[in-house]
Amino acid sequence: MNVFEGSFLGDGTRIDQHTIMECGVCWWVYDPNKGDEVWQVAPGTAFNALPDHWRCPNCDAEQHQFMVLRAGDTRERPAEAAGRAQIAEQSAALTEAYLRVADSMRSLPVYNQRLDVEVVGMRRCSHGLLAVVITPWSMNLCLLPPPAVTGREGSSRELDFPSGNYSFIAGHLDGVGVIETCSLFSPMAEFEERAAVTAVAEHAIEGLFESPEPEAQSEKPMSRRSFLRAGGEE
Repeated sequence: MNVFEGSFLGDGTRIDQHTIMECGVCWWVYDPNKGDEVWQVAPGTAFNALPDHWRCPNCDAEQHQFMVLRAGDTRERPAEAAGRAQIAEQSAALTEAYLRVADSMRSLPVYNQRLDVEVVGMRRCSHGLLAVVITPWSMNLCLLPPPAVTGREGSSRELDFPSGNYSFIAGHLDGVGVIETCSLFSPMAEFEERAAVTAVAEHAIEGLFESPEPEAQSEKPMSRRSFLRAGGEE
């Protein structure tokens, strides 16, 4: 019997929506009242309501490694989840890598001089680390997959998200490594202000994780333009 099972016999119904849990590996604490910024779990989400792919944001341990936090336990615990530091580091690495690419693109007609390189909304998901990358020539969903995923450059695969399925193409970015991208806009001539581009990118990354209303669902997966337009026609 593992620690998690010993806490409540592996039965999620034995804990209520307010039960605070701790990782049995690194002692990181999951408090339902706070949620989890690394995995974009909203405050008020009970531990037994976490998505199946959720893992400890500090050490990547699986859910079954968690146990009920005992009252009066004063052991020193991580002040901040290591996952937040990883997100910040990878976001900075992506920005620097695309800035280097921008230097070689600056003289091309597709380069919108009004825009800059920006990485928006990086977060963990079941497929890896995901963000929207804005450049003066394109806007893409950019996925940094786990090390075990080493798709051949130029190959594509369909990935599922709450809003639908999307095709990602594998590539390699100097300074980052393997990336998978899904094009949202290219070129970027229709955008005149950086703030407007950032707003679209934020809408895209949020919309990706929102399930469509039942009446809006169909057998055809939602396209990238559709979720940018909140499900409207292309």
